[in-house]
Amino acid sequence: MEGWDPNTKSTLTQIPLLTVKAGPRDGGAWTQRLKEEYKAMIAYTQMNKSNDNDWFRISAANPEGTRWTGKCWYVHNLLKYEFDLQFDIPVTYPATAPEIELPQLDGKTQKMYRGGKICLTVHFKPLWAKNW
Repeated sequence: MEGWDPNTKSTLTQIPLLTVKAGPRDGGAWTQRLKEEYKAMIAYTQMNKSNDNDWFRISAANPEGTRWTGKCWYVHNLLKYEFDLQFDIPVTYPATAPEIELPQLDGKTQKMYRGGKICLTVHFKPLWAKNW
């Protein structure tokens, strides 16, 4: 956690660490990793709710936990903007970050790619590379 700001460090200390390095091709180990992911996600969501910083809902769209869908939102000038959220877990996960998609924003900003995928090279990958 070296080089991170105090708020990020504080947030991370409240989320259970993931100890199983497994992906969708790893059978039982993937099931264990998925359980850890759920626990971390539940803790993060509860923390956000308690801090009045709730901004997303996601759930597995298939039993294998490789496809996820949900909603995310942002409030600006007292207007709530809500978007569909989706992503697939890559077979090389956790070494490869998932490509997060907001389909309704497809082509509306330079930070998006076709299908509403968020640009991972400069916006998400640096944080991902520190944590996987």
